[in-house]
Amino acid sequence: MASTPSKQPATAKAKPARTSPEYTPSGITGLDELINGGFERESTTLVMGDAGCGKTTFLAQFLYNGAAKYDEPSVLLSFEEPSTSILKHMKRYGLDFAELEKQGLFSSINYRPHEVKKLVDEGGGLIWDTISSIGAKRLAIDSLTSYAMLFESLYQAREAELLLFELLRKWKCTTLLSAEGINTEKLRITTGMEYLSDGVILLHHPRYQSGRYRAIEILKMRGCKHSEKLCPFEFVEGEGIRVHPGEVVFYDVKENE
Repeated sequence: MASTPSKQPATAKAKPARTSPEYTPSGITGLDELINGGFERESTTLVMGDAGCGKTTFLAQFLYNGAAKYDEPSVLLSFEEPSTSILKHMKRYGLDFAELEKQGLFSSINYRPHEVKKLVDEGGGLIWDTISSIGAKRLAIDSLTSYAMLFESLYQAREAELLLFELLRKWKCTTLLSAEGINTEKLRITTGMEYLSDGVILLHHPRYQSGRYRAIEILKMRGCKHSEKLCPFEFVEGEGIRVHPGEVVFYDVKENE
């Protein structure tokens, strides 16, 4: 017997936000409360979830908020969907990247996965040039899944990922990377990216009966005592993703004996 997904007030008090300059606030409503104020500065965080769960919007908000709210120039590196398409669709949430670009606070780059492999082999090339030219503090890569699939063996994929993560740390940006799947054994075997990242955020979008619901989970976040509960989130016009840290999502499934 299964009960419908529900929301209940959380009994635990919210953790105080960190104000240290060593941490980077996401600016996403409700999220920073789950990670005690923000991401560790210059860290890499993997945002995982199935298609349609909100990964691209999540990354876009992180970049936009950095530039618009915290004066931190941002760069989007897109491997699959053209960045022009991404930015066009983000306008519905009030994220005007064109204006940020005019102010020199944002830049986007489009590459096919095989082109990025070459750039990584060469030490960054145009990616680093773009980051340094605007003094970027935030970077988002959407998505790593196609990049990992370029390689014929697990060994080659792991070596390439290690090199990429080494470059990310040298670039000294606070970085979000998206990838398909929710911590599945298949993804774990083919990439292992969650082990290389400083943090892992899961965006859940499961079907229940005739509909779906959305929830966020902080699986891993180095440098802080993060929330371990499953919290609902929603898409809000003129804003984007809004997380509800004071609520929990739960469902019980019992098999009939």
